[in-house]
Amino acid sequence: MTDVRERLEGSVLESRAFRALRGVGYGAYYRLAALNYDRELVVRPNRTPAGTFRCYEPLNRHGDDRMLAELEACCGPSAVVYDVGANVGIYALALATGAPDRRIVAFEPAPRTAARFGANVRLNGLGDRIELRRCGVGDGSGERPFYVSTYPELSAFDRDGATRWEASVADVRSVPVRRLDELAAALPAPDAIKIDAEGAAPAVISGAADVLEREEPTVLVEIHADGLGDDVPAETRTALRDVGYRIDEREGYWRCEPGAD
Repeated sequence: MTDVRERLEGSVLESRAFRALRGVGYGAYYRLAALNYDRELVVRPNRTPAGTFRCYEPLNRHGDDRMLAELEACCGPSAVVYDVGANVGIYALALATGAPDRRIVAFEPAPRTAARFGANVRLNGLGDRIELRRCGVGDGSGERPFYVSTYPELSAFDRDGATRWEASVADVRSVPVRRLDELAAALPAPDAIKIDAEGAAPAVISGAADVLEREEPTVLVEIHADGLGDDVPAETRTALRDVGYRIDEREGYWRCEPGAD
């Protein structure tokens, strides 16, 4: 019994040490990124499976991203892609850089992150191919509190999501939220939709029911199970089935197509 207890205590200590190191590493990276974006000091190439472009990120982002590679493979050279949860624009930039006739409509609610997205788009001269909508996407329209995380990629409409790992809430902003069904009237019809919405995927899908039924785009959803609870993947699955989509599960994401399982 003593041996078991000692092993458990050792495991707890190792876990705490890992979390502490992760916190130091992530914190240093995000501080460096903030400095570089604010002062536009260093521009570096970012190589991805979908294309190479320049950006202000300190490290190469999504260099072996399987979901990005699959999205690139399923999109034609003149496809329209909705990027829901665009962050600083890695997916949008990669998809647009090598396809002059491809159009990306990106959605990013975090004000500072959206500004960084815009800086990367200008850096690459892709403003004619990428349209940024500075709003959240959900199952209703209005204003909602948005929790800005000290780990910017965890920023979310849910406080628990924004405080995963070692992060904390740095700010709370009121941001606009719109349904894709409402927005789509003024946008080109999507051939594909990528969703990386930190737990909000069920609401995004529910608010796009008409678009999904009418246009039948391919949908790729990044699944965030770590720290968000088991209900998010289950709710996402239900929302997709409610709009008539079947799910092909991949490691870390789902590819979804219209039609029954």
